[in-house]
Amino acid sequence: MAIEVSNAVFFYPDGSPVIDELSFRVPTGSVTALVGPNGVGKTTILNLIAGDLDLFEGSIRSDTEIGYMRQNPGFDDELSATVLDALALSLPGNLKVIHAKLRVLYQRLADHEDVGAELGTTLELWQQLGGYKEEAGWDQITSAVLGQRVAAAGERLLREVSGGERKAIILRAYLLSSVPTLVLDEPDNFLDLFSKDWLEGELKRTSKTVLMVSHDRALLSTAVDRMVVLEHSGSWTHEGNYRTFRKARRVRAERLAKDLTAWDNEERRLYKYYRLMKARAASSSANASRANAAETRWNRFRDDGPPEPPPPEREITTQFRGSRAGKEAVRITNFEVPDLILPFDLLIYHEDRVALLGENGVGKSTLLRKLVEEAEGRSVNDPPDPPVKFGPNAVVGYFSQENTLPDESGNLITIMSRHFPNDQVSRNALGRYGLAKHDRHKYSQLSGGQRARVQLIIMETLQPNVLFLDEPTDNLDLESILVIERSLLDLKATQVAITHDREFTRIFDRWIVFDKDGLVGEVLDRNLAVEMVSGRRFSLLDTEGVKLLTRY
Repeated sequence: MAIEVSNAVFFYPDGSPVIDELSFRVPTGSVTALVGPNGVGKTTILNLIAGDLDLFEGSIRSDTEIGYMRQNPGFDDELSATVLDALALSLPGNLKVIHAKLRVLYQRLADHEDVGAELGTTLELWQQLGGYKEEAGWDQITSAVLGQRVAAAGERLLREVSGGERKAIILRAYLLSSVPTLVLDEPDNFLDLFSKDWLEGELKRTSKTVLMVSHDRALLSTAVDRMVVLEHSGSWTHEGNYRTFRKARRVRAERLAKDLTAWDNEERRLYKYYRLMKARAASSSANASRANAAETRWNRFRDDGPPEPPPPEREITTQFRGSRAGKEAVRITNFEVPDLILPFDLLIYHEDRVALLGENGVGKSTLLRKLVEEAEGRSVNDPPDPPVKFGPNAVVGYFSQENTLPDESGNLITIMSRHFPNDQVSRNALGRYGLAKHDRHKYSQLSGGQRARVQLIIMETLQPNVLFLDEPTDNLDLESILVIERSLLDLKATQVAITHDREFTRIFDRWIVFDKDGLVGEVLDRNLAVEMVSGRRFSLLDTEGVKLLTRY
């Protein structure tokens, strides 16, 4: 058994439990997904397994070294961190120490210090422990992701590569490393469809043991052997993937509901019998012992407590209403993103649902932010034919992939007070999004999925009829994604979304594709659009079934 968690207990600093009597196993050689609602403690249990946090009670055991890929890996100096620093995260512990020493020795050598003997000894140890084999894998990684060998790409600053490229570099390094057991926190976040297909293939082929948190339904349906499900009321294991998960969850919820009903009925029966015996004891002392026994039995039953309740069907209840921005919601004319997207035209009508697809780094997020800036900068003095024209009644809402807010100071209820008339209305909104118990937490203390929910609440206050959404499903849990999908399908508003979520693309009716050459085209068939962007370095000029939108 590669990982065994037994009766694990962990509390927040304020004393509230986040992990309570959790037990599960990860079999050697399996790919196991850890799923559950946002904020239920998935990242916390990964931190506990990796040894970043200490249990209050219980135990966690592993029979191998564990490589832990954090959701947002940090570096001692974010401004100077390089591609080589990112690759080195995946090294086994003994090689990490030697790699760090080599970096120092090379710097001393560059400063003209005499480190020849020490450097030679360290390089010999690096070779003996398999360091050069790891480096060979790094060469494959940088060539695939950045188009450069590691000798050229290694010293590139991480802040100069896209978030998707950074994630792909780190993820590939872990999967190619010699560490036998991997713990991966949302490895698919920020990946484009090409990289997600690569990840799916690697997980199917790997002989490593993998425990990962993921909300990608396509990945969970094809690359996972089993699922450990955390819920606010308990946990359970599904011996299958997402294809059978929803049925298994529904059957389990029905069983738990029946068990709870049976417990309630038995508790009432025991109580009524105890009261009956108590009444009879008042008129006959012969019944006193029976009354005492009945009371003891009822109290013992209550003290044992009811069975686990079924989880709520949904934690999010949206109140987006929608409205009409105009027949033409957005008209884009001869609009470009310098050095990324060539000038193009696009007309988006009221209630169109438009998916923006393409590899990481082609400028989709930059485009969306520029469109939002154009919306915010509108005035009555705009020229008659601006490059971006919105419908006369357009109210624009924007969901940021980074889950950042203009002002994140104060706790959550303070943040809500900037958007709602009073605390009660704020608390009602937090309750509809499953955040009522977190009103005193700071925004930075929330999980990625919880921060995404806060963004949705704030967007809801605007009641936008033109929604610009940058990877809205990236951090949301599985059930919340389904709720958002249903809400968007029912919403009478225009929706433009960047997504690398293959299942999410199904709710759209238009698919706009961007390629590496800066070209923009509309693909009329969803399957063709997804197939195109799942490839690498495709050109819209070479593909049939594309209406080119770029101007020449």
